[in-house]
Amino acid sequence: MYNIIRESITAPKQLIKYHSKKGWFVFLYILIFSILLSLNVYLLLIANDNPTVNNATTNCVVEDGIFLCDETPIEDQYYSAYGVNIFFLSSNQQIDDVEVESLDYAFVVKENTAHYVFGDRTFFEMDVTQFDSVGDFYGTIKSSIAVSLILFSLLQNLTIILFIVLISTLPFLRFRKEIRYRKIFKMIVFAATPIYIILTINNLLNFGTLIFFAVMFLAYRSIFMLQKELYVRSLIRKQRQNQRQNKPSSKPSINPDDIIDQEDEDKDE
Repeated sequence: MYNIIRESITAPKQLIKYHSKKGWFVFLYILIFSILLSLNVYLLLIANDNPTVNNATTNCVVEDGIFLCDETPIEDQYYSAYGVNIFFLSSNQQIDDVEVESLDYAFVVKENTAHYVFGDRTFFEMDVTQFDSVGDFYGTIKSSIAVSLILFSLLQNLTIILFIVLISTLPFLRFRKEIRYRKIFKMIVFAATPIYIILTINNLLNFGTLIFFAVMFLAYRSIFMLQKELYVRSLIRKQRQNQRQNKPSSKPSINPDDIIDQEDEDKDE
């Protein structure tokens, strides 16, 4: 894997020799960079300064699974977990009393139920009778939000990488008669490594728009060099095939290094 990363930056033409890598290796390669692209999320979770939320700070007690809270004005409640607001209501307060921005969400706890509110709608309700204290409930919510953020970030980055690779394979489709698409896909996955690296750094440092597009243009160099190499090899292969047709009685000497897809060439023979 180290050699692939190094050659994707220093010698993209050499990536052709990795066209027969197993599918599990390619998936693992994509997964590792998807994890790296989520570094900013991990750092955010580690550095986030969540408030202390327990029975004392919320003026709530839990009796038989029911949250009994003193009536505290909604605007004076500053409880949150990784940016998700949490409100603890008394029996006299209503869910509608909590105003949530149209693109924001919050947990609203009242008596034995936690309501997940998005904008002006309640999406689902969770029974909280299994919790013995506000601290237990808050710890569960905090862990759930952290896992959700990590999984969402991972899936998002997997989608981004696959989108980049699939779009980048379009110029290579002209080689579809000479090389299988799955091999093109594998080579593009490796050749796009500089793009993954730039995206990871950008997620951490947040480049300006002009700088980002400039370095992304440079990162695309590896894919361009791979395309150029395949084009040259394609021309060489066609030339050798023409020579073979003009001299049917003699078998030309074929250099495997000049062949795009060795398996195809073996079948032709």
